[in-house]
Amino acid sequence: MSATPLTRPHEDDKELTPTSAFPVAKRIKLGAESTSDMDTYLGLGLPINQALTTSYTFFSPLPDNLVSTEENDGFVLGVDEAGRGPVLGPMVYATCFCRESYYEELGSVGFADSKQLTAEQREQLFLKLQTDDIRKHTGWSIRCISPQDISQSMLRRAKTSLNALAHDATIQLLHDAIERGVRVRKVFVDTVGPPDSYQKKLQELFPQIEITVAKKADSIYPIVSAASICAKVTRDKHLENWIFAEPMLESLSTSYGSGYPGDPNTIKWLRESLDPVFGYPGIIRFSWSTCKKLLDEYSAPVSWPDDEDPAPRSAKLKSRYFIRSTKDAASNTRQRSKFFDRHRAIVLASSF
Repeated sequence: MSATPLTRPHEDDKELTPTSAFPVAKRIKLGAESTSDMDTYLGLGLPINQALTTSYTFFSPLPDNLVSTEENDGFVLGVDEAGRGPVLGPMVYATCFCRESYYEELGSVGFADSKQLTAEQREQLFLKLQTDDIRKHTGWSIRCISPQDISQSMLRRAKTSLNALAHDATIQLLHDAIERGVRVRKVFVDTVGPPDSYQKKLQELFPQIEITVAKKADSIYPIVSAASICAKVTRDKHLENWIFAEPMLESLSTSYGSGYPGDPNTIKWLRESLDPVFGYPGIIRFSWSTCKKLLDEYSAPVSWPDDEDPAPRSAKLKSRYFIRSTKDAASNTRQRSKFFDRHRAIVLASSF
């Protein structure tokens, strides 16, 4: 039996492990004062204070006694995502796993579909996962796919669909859990696409595990609900603390709403933040039709000079947003716009 090949990770892809700067028990504090505490998440090792230009995978710390070699000590694992539909920001896949003997107790903690909870409730439950009482029975991991990698995968010549990215993220997280010594017995997955074919695909890749793929799994299985919360909180924290990698965008508003195309706040931000020449910053997924339509409508027309073009002057260079003027130029010595020289000077000056 041959396994379905995974999409090759980005060459700059990151694999992160929890920081050892100080113990988890000391850095996690439950209560209202902790809900906006960036230090809590930096303490866990999540890179929410960095520009998210590449995808990364993160593993929670595992207590020494969590991974056991006993045959009867199996684990239940859930998989869910956050940010599949938005036009901006990362897509985050997450797993949460616990001992089979602890599964019923986990359900009594209060985990539910993250979409049905407020942001404060999600964050409180996420922080509960980091406390010693629960952490000694559980673990979690995330695969955070940057908007740049989503755009590149879906727009390059050999395209990778969003479903394929989602499947690959799930498969990678399952492989990683097994490689870390987690004896996974049962897996519950919130489906992407038809559940039957997806379940068959996963079952062929992991024949030793009992796998269930279902619609609305995050509202049925507590372990999937816990994974859903890990994914949603991670995505929310990245967006709340987003750092633009592009220069001179410190004053750009981050009031982009939920990021979904149907959110009026998101559409308002997209229209107000579009630069007619440079387009959008890297937080945007350029493969979304919402983005394409706005660029078609509001981006400035551009005429390329023929400085080093050996082709006939009447030849047209066509692309989606840059179209050579249909009028032949009077000469081949057109001057470069001073705007570009001025912009380059500003960028160079800001680097000193």
